[in-house]
Amino acid sequence: MEGNAADPRGLDMYERVLGRPFAGRLAGVREHTINHLFAEIWSRPQLSLRDRSLVTIALLAAQGRADQLRDHIRGARSRGVPREEILEVMVHVAHYAGWAGGTSGQKIAEEVFAEEGSP
Repeated sequence: MEGNAADPRGLDMYERVLGRPFAGRLAGVREHTINHLFAEIWSRPQLSLRDRSLVTIALLAAQGRADQLRDHIRGARSRGVPREEILEVMVHVAHYAGWAGGTSGQKIAEEVFAEEGSP
């Protein structure tokens, strides 16, 4: 894709992953997000969408990327990933990437669960 044209595969995958359509201007990093990350990487068949979501949630929690972590937890929940699995990912993060990453990740997950009305 050249210029600021959005790859339809990327737009579709973005919506599937995050549970909402892409909004905003397609420029800079956002252009690469749609046209490379979602069109090329998230679309690879070697891992399921569910598995990619759990890996991404773990990595974002480990790195302390709260805003993107919220988005990916919401997206995973919208596709039916159980809260228990997301909380278990945080236990794993805490042991492999540091207690702060796991506990902060769990706090963010619980905020998302509360937003959706899940106990």
